Amino acid sequence: MHDVVYFEDVYKAYNDKMALRGASFAIPRGAVSGLLGPNGSGKTTSLKLALGLLKPSRGAVLVLGEDPWSEPGVRASIGYLPESPIYPRDARVSTLLHHIARLKGASLGEAERAARLVGIDKLMGYPISSLSRGYLQRLGLALALLGEPELLLLDEPTANLDPRARVEILRLVRDVSSMLDATVVISSHILPELQEVVDYLVIISQGEVLDHGPVEELARRYRARMLYRVSTPNPRLLARDLIVLHYVDGVMLGEDSITVYVSSTHYRAFEARLEELAGEGLVEEYRVETGLLGEIYEAAVSG
Repeated sequence: MHDVVYFEDVYKAYNDKMALRGASFAIPRGAVSGLLGPNGSGKTTSLKLALGLLKPSRGAVLVLGEDPWSEPGVRASIGYLPESPIYPRDARVSTLLHHIARLKGASLGEAERAARLVGIDKLMGYPISSLSRGYLQRLGLALALLGEPELLLLDEPTANLDPRARVEILRLVRDVSSMLDATVVISSHILPELQEVVDYLVIISQGEVLDHGPVEELARRYRARMLYRVSTPNPRLLARDLIVLHYVDGVMLGEDSITVYVSSTHYRAFEARLEELAGEGLVEEYRVETGLLGEIYEAAVSG
């Protein structure tokens, strides 16, 4: 099955409150997906349905081709980081990692590897109570990685972190998912930090999925600006050439590349110009990093 997570016309009610209303979306294998929406929009409910912790009131939920409610064994292939995890604060980091590894049927060596991947291997002897919020999130990510899951579900992984720690955690998620070839779903209401990480979006509001798909495709659909990363031997010269184009909204210089914000309605003309500059030796390679998530989200919500 190509899609790792699949929802079809899913409704979920809590007593007289409807948390999801006909939610339909699919997340393909290998995507780093943002599940975007305000608090109370149905993001956590969607993750719990994917985990098989909740049963849909109506509709179908499939994860890795299985119904997680009736086939709970699929949870062994899922790593989960809840929004507000609770840890035994007097325990040492190594004690908790080794204990959860045993529960998941993973080796102690895998626990040590997970600690190295998230950068807490030098803290294994520390009590959990001594960790900062950023390192607590790294610990939670290490726990989610035990067993090398095919799917990672991360519920507001940057909540209550300072801006620098938020960026560090999300870049870590991106790097780890690439190393392990895992599909990732990040639930969040904070858009700027997701900009460099996600390549797929599910936009949800008041229990309804408004749209979903690759970021590049959604940027073009909603005419949001697109972000290009262009490698070049001369960033300043290239920036001077591109900034004068009427559809270029901004350029940021790097050491050996530039980042360019481009109107999605003119992306073909922009890429044609890049190909010309490549022939002149000024462009080495380029790629679409993403569309501007805030613009995509606002356009989808406004309809």
